[in-house]
This record gives sequence, C-alpha cells and structure tokens, in this order.
Amino acid sequence: MWSRKYEKCIKCGTNIERHLSKGLCIRCYHKENENKHKRHTRGLRIASQMLSEQYIVDHYHTNNESLSDIAKNCGCSRQFVFKKIKEYGIPLRSKSSSRCLALNKNKLSFNKIDDFGNINIIHLQKININEHFFENWTEEMAWVLGVIFTDGCIGMIKNYSKSKSVLRPIMSVAQKETEILIKILSLMNCNAKIRSNKLKYPVYLFQIDCTKFYDDLKKYGLHPKKSLDIHFPVIPQEYVRHFIRGCWDGDGSVYKQKDRDTFFASYVSGSLSFINGILNELEKAGLPKRKVHIKKGISPSYYFRFSGNQCVKLFHYLYDDVSPTLYLQRKYDKFKAYYDLKNSFGKKEYNQTTMF
Repeated sequence: MWSRKYEKCIKCGTNIERHLSKGLCIRCYHKENENKHKRHTRGLRIASQMLSEQYIVDHYHTNNESLSDIAKNCGCSRQFVFKKIKEYGIPLRSKSSSRCLALNKNKLSFNKIDDFGNINIIHLQKININEHFFENWTEEMAWVLGVIFTDGCIGMIKNYSKSKSVLRPIMSVAQKETEILIKILSLMNCNAKIRSNKLKYPVYLFQIDCTKFYDDLKKYGLHPKKSLDIHFPVIPQEYVRHFIRGCWDGDGSVYKQKDRDTFFASYVSGSLSFINGILNELEKAGLPKRKVHIKKGISPSYYFRFSGNQCVKLFHYLYDDVSPTLYLQRKYDKFKAYYDLKNSFGKKEYNQTTMF
C-alpha cells in the first residue's frame, strides 16, 4: 500500500514516487510548497509597498483601525504590520485604548452556555457613565449616595494578565429588586448591565469599574468592608433628607404588625456612629427623639423606629416634593397607604411647615 490513507498521489496519481505527506508524493509536495512560498513572497512585496509610513499613520492613528484590520486590507499578517510599525518608529496604542476601541466596534466577545446547554455569543460593551456624578451635591447625587452607603460598596479587584495582576477600583450596588438599580443607572447616564445570582431568592447588582467614582466616594467616607464602622458624612443641609431617604430605601423598613393596628417605620445599621448621625439629623428636622436598640450577635446591629403619627411626620420629611425617580416605590406606597388611612378617619393632617 502506498500510504495508510491514500492509494496514490492525489495531485499526479502516481504511486511510484515516495509518499511524503497529506496524500502527496515527494515531488508534488515540494512543488506545492514552492508555489505557496512564491505567493507569500509576492504578497509581502505588495503589502510592503502599501504599508508606507503615511498609510499606517492614516489608518492606525487617524482612522483608529486595528493591526488585524490593516493586515486584512493589505493581504498580510498582523505580525508583518507590527514589524513595519516598529521599523518606522510609529508609537503604539496603549492596551487600555486598544480595548476601548475594540469594545466600541463590538470586537470583544465570549461564548456563554445557558441553562439549556445552548451556546450564546456575548459581545462585551463599553460602559458609558457620567464620571462627574459624585463631584458636586445635588438631590440626585445625595439619594444615590445614601443607597450606596447602605447597599453598595467600593473595593479593589485583581485583573489578571499573562505577565502580572493589576488592581482595579470598582463600585457596586446590590438589591433584592431591580427598581432602584435601574433608577440609579439612569441618573448616572450609565449603561452597565444588571446581573442576578439566579438563586431561589435572587439578588440583583451592577458593578462599575471607574477610578473617578472610587476616589470621589472615598472622600465622603466610604471604604471597603464599611458595614460596622461607617460614619455619617458631612452633607449640606438642603441635601440631608435626600441622603437619608436613600439610606431608608436600603436598610429601612415600613410595616404593620399582625397582632397590632400600629404602623411602624424602623431603620437598622451595623454602625452605631452612623445610626446616631441619622437620628441627629431627624431630630433637627423636628422628629421626636428615639432610643437606639441593640440586636446582639456575633456582629451586633443597632436600630430605632417610629410609630403612629410619627410615621406621618417621617413621610412628609422624606417624600414632600420629591420626584418618583428618587425613591423606592414600594416603600413610598406603604408610607402613603398609612397616611391616606389616617386622613380617611378625619385625623388632623400634619403641618409640614414645622419640618423644615
């Protein structure tokens, strides 16, 4: 037998000449390699003529084309384009700017297998965001900051590459429902995706990689693993109630006990200093002084609560003249339901002028 897979040369049909590789006799194999080399040499000659210094500058820097794009247009390899760039001394783009360009052109993707075993192609997107959002105090910024102080965090994560690992600053917010996350992303003009842990009781979150956010949030007292020792930040007085409403949307609750007709609004925190800061501001606004209770455990938590007509006062303080884009609708509806119930029984409506 001439070879294991072939009875004769697939090119010339002979079985007299020795088989060398791929169904070709030794003569046809060398002839095919010579033709390939000639085509390759001719292609590189043409590519070399096309790849002038000005051509590379125009396409690589002006038009922001990648090495692969230029190589495809010139009929050569990416390595050959790289070689010409080094010869001309043309500066290369940084890895971060190259990644941004690739993201903008939908060139970065990966395969993801869903729960049914189907393979889906996921294209990575560049996250757009208003990096100046936390620079100055606004009602929107104060509310978002309050949510982050309770249900958000900042930290550093490792980004591994072939040669080394680099720490990247991140900011994330997690909630049991998506409403607040959608509102925050809209306020920050951000297109980050909301992900879920896909458990029986899912938690939704988004994560933003932004050095500016990380630095700005640290100025307000946020730090990694903040839960037990966070302090109430220094806030201009006109924005305090918006910040507290954000905190309440995170760690506050509004409820009615089953065995009692009394309505309650409570707040819990792992930091005694932080919860005292909230109480101080509420007392300044005219709400009654409250006692801080302790829930003992491995990591003790602290809480206070209002009841009855005090909840009506808190409702006015948190929500008067506030846009629906700046609160959690579910908690607002519970406050409002009790407020409407009190009014339906002819109770004296609270005079909000005493609140400010």
